[in-house]
Formats: sequence, structure tokens, C-alpha cells
Amino acid sequence: MTSLSSSATTLQAYLGSLALFFGISQASLEKLASTSRMRKVAKGQVIFFQGDPGEAVYLVRSGSIAIQLVHPDGREMIINEINAGELFGELAVLAQRPRSTNAMALKPSELVVIPAVIVLEVLQSDAVFTRRLLDLLAHRLRASTLRESSIIFLDAQARLALILLKLDQYQPDEDLVTISQVELAQRTGLTRQTVAKILGRWRRAGWLITGRGHIMLLNREMLYKVSQETAL
Repeated sequence: MTSLSSSATTLQAYLGSLALFFGISQASLEKLASTSRMRKVAKGQVIFFQGDPGEAVYLVRSGSIAIQLVHPDGREMIINEINAGELFGELAVLAQRPRSTNAMALKPSELVVIPAVIVLEVLQSDAVFTRRLLDLLAHRLRASTLRESSIIFLDAQARLALILLKLDQYQPDEDLVTISQVELAQRTGLTRQTVAKILGRWRRAGWLITGRGHIMLLNREMLYKVSQETAL
């Protein structure tokens, strides 16, 4: 076994603590830790753009990353949010194809950058790591199917209610959802004007209170009811 630097040893211990890497060999952990580097990104900073080559896989050490689809006319939609302990950017590396999305920091974040060539080497030598990545891809495929179904079958109000309730589950404050109307539009595939109109209607109904960059949910029961309504 090679001698690792103190930073690589710390990183190896961190990787070994994550479910994604549970059960993979020490040699694999050592290779991943010794060849990776840390990268800090500011809120709003783009990690990669749609069409970029897949040169690395990223692990979120802290913070939050938005995965965005970009339409040729400039419209953007956030299709996933990657949080601490989660991996992103693996699809372009595994398929050896250009990036199919943008990745942008939603808040100040620290990333572990793992070179693509190392990921592919470990995949060839470690069956457990291969299984872990396959499980991750399967989970994201299921999530993608559900997301596409919500876009196709749910109307604008149902989509917006569904996103608010989902975000509510992961917010540290009991009643506040920290998000702007622009971000809500990106997450739902709606225009900002449509989002503002629906939020205004719900505010007047007493279901929520809107503020600058945050929303206080007052009637989750009605929002849940709306989220279950399909477009006619």
C-alpha cells in the first residue's frame, strides 16, 4: 500500500463513510482519494456547461448543486438538486459523451473532483463500485421518469405545489422554503409570470406567505390536494 498525504488520508476516510463507497476495496478508496482534488465554488458558479466533455465526476462535500437543462432559446429548468454526500456528472463519464446538462452551485459549495480516467479504472477493477454506480443510475432513471410524468400529466398549479412540498421536506426551517420565483420557474418549467400569478392566488387564499427569496407554507393540506390534481 502506498503512503498517502494527510489530506488524501482524510479524504479516503470521508469517502469510506459514504453509502456510495460502502464495501469497495481499500485499494480502490486509496486510488480515488489520492488522485482527487478539492474545489470550492461560489453561489451561482457553473461547474460545467451542457456540451462540455466529461472529464471528471464530482462529489458534493458541502453545499448544493443544481442540475439544469438548457433549451436553445435560453430557457433553463432545474431537473435535480445534488446535496452533501451525493455524486453528479457520472453519466457523461460512463457514456463518454458530452455533458447533457449544466451544473451550477445553489449555495457556496465544496466539491471532491475525481478524474474520469480514475473512475473508469476503478470501475474495471472493483465490482462493488460498479454495482454502487449502477444502483445510482437506476435511482436517477426512476426519478427522471417521475419528473417527466409530472411535466406531462400535471397542470401548472399541481407542478408548483409538488415542488414546494418537496422542498419543504429538506428545509431546515419548519415553515420557510428558501427559494426565489425565478428558481421555482426553473424547477417547474413554467414562466416566472405564471409562478407569480399562482403564488399570488394562493397568498390571497391564505395558503402561504411570500417574501423576498422565501415562502412560508401555511396550508400544506391544500397544497397537497392541488399537487394530486392532473391536467385535464
